[in-house]
Amino acid sequence: MGKLGASSDYSFTADYVRSFIDKESVRRQSNKVLHGHPSPLHWKPLETPMEELLDERAGYGMKTRHEVNLYVGTPFCIKTKPARCGFCLFPSEDYEGNKGVEAYLDYLKREFDMYKPFYSGDTLSSIYFGGGTPNLYRPEHYGRLMGYVDDLYGGVPSDIEITLEGIPQLFNEEKIKAISEAGFNRVSMGVQQLNDELIKYSGRRQTRAQVFSALENCQKYNLANSLDLIYGWPEQTMDNMLDDLKTAVDAGVHHITHYELNVAGRSDFAAPSKRALLPSIETNIEMYHASKEFLLGAGFEQITVYDWRRKPEEGEGERLSSYDYEHNLHDFVGKSDEPGETTVQQMCGIGFAAVNFHPNSIDPNDRNWVYMNQTSLKNYCEDIDAGKFPVSRGFMYNHHDIKLVWLFQSMQTMKINFVDYMNIFNENLLDSHSEIWEELDRRGWISVGESELSFVGTGQYYIPMFQSLIASKRVAEIRDARKQGLDTISVVVE
Repeated sequence: MGKLGASSDYSFTADYVRSFIDKESVRRQSNKVLHGHPSPLHWKPLETPMEELLDERAGYGMKTRHEVNLYVGTPFCIKTKPARCGFCLFPSEDYEGNKGVEAYLDYLKREFDMYKPFYSGDTLSSIYFGGGTPNLYRPEHYGRLMGYVDDLYGGVPSDIEITLEGIPQLFNEEKIKAISEAGFNRVSMGVQQLNDELIKYSGRRQTRAQVFSALENCQKYNLANSLDLIYGWPEQTMDNMLDDLKTAVDAGVHHITHYELNVAGRSDFAAPSKRALLPSIETNIEMYHASKEFLLGAGFEQITVYDWRRKPEEGEGERLSSYDYEHNLHDFVGKSDEPGETTVQQMCGIGFAAVNFHPNSIDPNDRNWVYMNQTSLKNYCEDIDAGKFPVSRGFMYNHHDIKLVWLFQSMQTMKINFVDYMNIFNENLLDSHSEIWEELDRRGWISVGESELSFVGTGQYYIPMFQSLIASKRVAEIRDARKQGLDTISVVVE
């Protein structure tokens, strides 16, 4: 297979930066919440057998401490019209009843068992059960699911965050009690809209009353709670948005994920007929600023562009408002308690469409990768029946890619610590991307302190665009190499 040479140039001219921003700032941006490098669109089947990769990972673990954030995937969603609630781009399968769930749980257990030789010695930092719609499971299933985790890791630490995702209308007291008793300590609800009229655009049979009922039961059984709310929704007004936020705050919600509607790809909301109902980009920017002002005034702290936590009251502790699964990955390289040892936060995924993110080491000579499980339930089951890890595709990072992944994660928090960047990568960030920072400073979108570069004002809203900009030349190189059948892994970065 052909190889790319060492002449790759990822620098930018001032004209390139200015032209990129002028073009992209007037377009709707997609993947606001989960914008990563590179997009899975650029992943491909991995050439190295999974067993070899996992053995290699274990070798890196001898010199770099790996802490694991476990993701367990669920395929099933209730049918809606429009499909996938109109806006969701995550893989899913239609829920056809408990028989399919029981069959899937058996396959899931078999995949857990496949990872025993490789994951059993890992240190768990957090666990997240996502989907799909994990609260489609029956009450008796939650203990079974946690049993899979306990069996793989030889026990689950009592002090880590364990989250279950779900939708309001599927939570009832019996189910939430079972979730709590199984060991979960946090529930994340995809609410999207509290307005009974606006939520109808998703095709869901969801009511405002069901959200409050679920919250009350979470509080009754001592489960931290989080709500996902979307702005930029069809026919949504500023008053609608602020009313939803005020209602969530008044209900005692611990954590709010408030993000802009993702308008892209196959989603129904990307169709011309629905686009005509959406607020303008200018209105969305006004909504971002108005929501920020409201939530700060209501006693919340902004952690990322879209992520808000209620400040803990005295004696309350911080567990209720935390979101460790995500925030551990925002700073995935850190120092261990042991002198000279580096700690790397990884994401290990098991189940339908689960992603494994393995930044094994920051040594430029070491390999790092990401891969995704099958996004067809049929293919997932067929692979497991054949005794294969159910992996669909992945990407092998070069050292420049790892820098970009680190920057993407850091930028989500609205700041970049360039001192940390220097310590980790031995590179002056302000110099290596000076044309970008100079243009953003000219537009009033960043401020630079002694150790951090912070995104300010409307610069926070445009962070996904800045992520795309900083990776644009590398992504173009990956795209061109795939067209030519070249091996992008072997790019040498001086």
